[in-house]
Amino acid sequence: MNKPTRLATSARLVLAAIVLVLAGTIAGITGWLRADLRAQILRREGESLHAVMLMQQTLESDRTGPTGAQRDDEQLVILALQISRLRGVIGVQVLDQRGQSIHTMPTTLERPTPSDREWPTLRALAPVVRFLPHASLGALYGLDNDASEQSPLLEILVPLHQPASATLEGVAHYVIEGQLIAQEFRSLDQGLIWQASLVWALAASVSVGGVGFVLRRLAHANSALLARTEDLLQANRALSLAAKTSALGAVTAHLVHGLRNPIAGLEAFIEEQRPAESRQQNSAWREAEATAGRMRSMVSEVITLLQEESAGTSYELAGHEILATVSQRIAAVSISQQVTVTIEANASDSLTNNQAGLVTAILVNLAQNACEAVSAGRGQVKLIAGRLSSGSQEFRVEDNGPGLSAEAVAELFRPKQSRKPGGAGIGLAISRQLAIHLGGSLELVTTGSAGTSWQLVIPKTSSPSAGITTP
Repeated sequence: MNKPTRLATSARLVLAAIVLVLAGTIAGITGWLRADLRAQILRREGESLHAVMLMQQTLESDRTGPTGAQRDDEQLVILALQISRLRGVIGVQVLDQRGQSIHTMPTTLERPTPSDREWPTLRALAPVVRFLPHASLGALYGLDNDASEQSPLLEILVPLHQPASATLEGVAHYVIEGQLIAQEFRSLDQGLIWQASLVWALAASVSVGGVGFVLRRLAHANSALLARTEDLLQANRALSLAAKTSALGAVTAHLVHGLRNPIAGLEAFIEEQRPAESRQQNSAWREAEATAGRMRSMVSEVITLLQEESAGTSYELAGHEILATVSQRIAAVSISQQVTVTIEANASDSLTNNQAGLVTAILVNLAQNACEAVSAGRGQVKLIAGRLSSGSQEFRVEDNGPGLSAEAVAELFRPKQSRKPGGAGIGLAISRQLAIHLGGSLELVTTGSAGTSWQLVIPKTSSPSAGITTP
């Protein structure tokens, strides 16, 4: 798994973790709100019944006058039974202040007495409410019945006391139908679930969007860093190649002067040793003689360039003159491959002799490659010189060959093993380095079944020194 894929996977895991944490947090808050709201609803029911009891006592006091003394058990039962006429009450049990049962209606009603935790609340004159979502009606009345007969019940323990007194006189334990409370709880749960889902969706969208934006920025920065690293690596390779070609130029400057005489001797030897009997042998010897002549011509051109630079000789060559020189240099290859070479020189500026020498070397390499790539007898190579709108000088080499392979395009300017016999595999790399030395660029414009096109651009303002220096 490469680094971008690992980053993408990590980003997805982070976003998933954020969504899960949000879901857990919202679920916890929703559960706490649910419990608190349910407690408020139950407290409301208890306080309402307690308020009814106090109001009943106030009305009774207005009718009969205040007694002022603590009421007996019969009065407490009467008070509790008056309140039990409210809608939904299905049972009532009256307890004294010690928790002993005074009266039960119906008589078979069996309910647990207040627990130790409930008594402090009742003595503080506050009601206690119990909600039973699944209560057995048969067990409520002390009957043996099917446990499937269940219904929600509400139990409210109301403290009995006089309105102006803080003394607990007894407890009225009411059993009330809980259908309305159960329905209210269901509505509450549905509302909380809907609200929690909405909040989760909004929070997740905002969080994922924000974190996703940050992660995208980080991914973009990482991609930019990787691209910059690759650029630095390419620049390092270019510097390494420049150092190698510079060293190669220095060595060549020492060796090239000594090649003229050996090549001349080689030509003389070929001429003397060439037999006259066999046409095939004569053809081979003529090819050897032509190759030696080409070597002598190349050495002479290099020596001329070195002599001109050493003497400070300076002159200019037009674009069509440079193309003519290139055509002459590749004549042997184009003739042997039966390739048609055409020249097209549009309006173009002149170059110095040093610039022209390097440009010629680049174009000769490209043109020779083109001649070797096209089909023999039907190949066409076109040399073009012109001027761009920016004022830069442009040279193009076009052919109608089969085009470059995808592998070759991917490694255009990298030194590699050549597929041509005797090739060093660095022709394009050196050509590009020479273009950079001139302040220009060498690019592959198009390649495919219709042919290949190269573009060499030399800026108008560039005026570099020659590419090879004499020691």
